[in-house]
Amino acid sequence: METASEWAQRQFGGVILGDKRRGQRAVKMARSMASEPLGSLPQQMGSWEAQKGAYRLLDNAKVSHAELSEPHWQNTREESGRVGSVVLMIQDFTVLNYLGHPATEGLGEISKGILGGLWVHNTLAVLPQSKRVIGLAYQQVWSRAARQTLEKETVAHRRKRSNRQSLRWVQAVTTIGKPPESVKWVHVADRESDAFELFEAILNTGADFCIRLVQERRLADWTEEQPTYLLKNVRDLPEMGQRTLDIPASPKHAARQAHLAVSWQSITIRKPRNTPGEEKYITVWVVRTWEKHPPFDLEPIEWLLMTSVPVQSLPEALERIEWYTCRWVIEEFHRCLKTGCQIEKSQLRQAERIQRLLAFLSILAIRLLQLRDLSRSTPNLLAIDHVDPVLVQIIALRSKKNPNELSLGFFWFEIAKLGGFPARKSDGNPGWLRIWRGWLHLLDLAEGVRIARNLPLIEKDVGNP
Repeated sequence: METASEWAQRQFGGVILGDKRRGQRAVKMARSMASEPLGSLPQQMGSWEAQKGAYRLLDNAKVSHAELSEPHWQNTREESGRVGSVVLMIQDFTVLNYLGHPATEGLGEISKGILGGLWVHNTLAVLPQSKRVIGLAYQQVWSRAARQTLEKETVAHRRKRSNRQSLRWVQAVTTIGKPPESVKWVHVADRESDAFELFEAILNTGADFCIRLVQERRLADWTEEQPTYLLKNVRDLPEMGQRTLDIPASPKHAARQAHLAVSWQSITIRKPRNTPGEEKYITVWVVRTWEKHPPFDLEPIEWLLMTSVPVQSLPEALERIEWYTCRWVIEEFHRCLKTGCQIEKSQLRQAERIQRLLAFLSILAIRLLQLRDLSRSTPNLLAIDHVDPVLVQIIALRSKKNPNELSLGFFWFEIAKLGGFPARKSDGNPGWLRIWRGWLHLLDLAEGVRIARNLPLIEKDVGNP
């Protein structure tokens, strides 16, 4: 794994901020953050001089969130063009809540009539089989103006507004752009993205989509006396296969395994009649998976997924469902950004400063998730061949093992235990928070070892007997 200095240089060494000193400051800030990711900004920067330099950069109107993020976005897209045959571009919103900081200026509405936060739309590039996080392909952050008369607007009027939130999905697609010919980029999103204009934008860039449905749509010829509707039509399909799904634990429910039925069908949908432009139809596939016999105290699972990638067999239907399950990775990213990197605890007094800080902390959150992925991807390799030998020796000494026989899986598991992971049989794999805390603790121990090795021997004067 890269050192904090190597990571900071790779992520921020290419930023163009109008003055090379600003770029140098960005690298220094990123290095300090990576060395102490769970601390506050003053804790991360350390000295008062470093703190002043960080605050000056965050307060500089000539530095933008996009300029700080662009090298990382570009690196992510380039890597997404060469690392696999399919890469998922997972999109989702999250809200940064600063209601506890009323002095912060420039914040916008986070729910109806409530001002005090920022909206962030993320597009996370993920490999579907391993669920490995490649990085952020794009990120948008803004302060939303208060809504006043939206409840009086018709659907047609809302679609004509140029500032409507649904356009954020389209903007992400068009900015990320066209995938290389050798790779399929599949945009994955939840029900909020169910809009024909997004489907159209994705297909126009040469990419694909797998999106959860929520909108009812009329199928076939709109002049028919007996219309056919999408959701009812799909729900009437017979069971065509089965699968099991591991449901992770949530604050309200324990982890469980669900047994699901599967069906699929090809359909043709048309562009809404009350939108501008010529009439247009697209052919897509809908996959339904649902829980026929749910626990009595839980709402049954049902996913209706629309995809532009053909589905003609059960394995293909199961693959599309698996793509959608990867959407949980972006929820982990949001949790990492808020709980791990503590973006919502920032005491900065202006929304623009928080946006610049978000650029740093978002890329740092990616690093935390990649560390977790690294701990799971190659568990059987020898740790001594891939990790600093001093670190391996410390873990071997603590666990009373031979350092030359430690696997990477055992190495990372022991690191998580250093970070507070209880390691009970029911605990499963450790998450990014425990691994990162253990990793930082291990680095401190290693630094102590290296200092002790370089200390000169002191002869003790025992005096005359």
